Amino acid sequence: MNYYNEIKTELINNEIHKRVKNYSINKNELDTYYKVGKLLLEAGKNMERV
Repeated sequence: MNYYNEIKTELINNEIHKRVKNYSINKNELDTYYKVGKLLLEAGKNMERV
């Protein structure tokens, strides 16, 4: 067993997992703020019609 390679693999897998998790969080926030912005734009357009 090559302990160096095993340790290296574990650390790399952990880093990959963290980056994927961060990407998912950032994507979710971006999607949320995009939807909120879109709703605010639509609400503003409806206010002009009143």
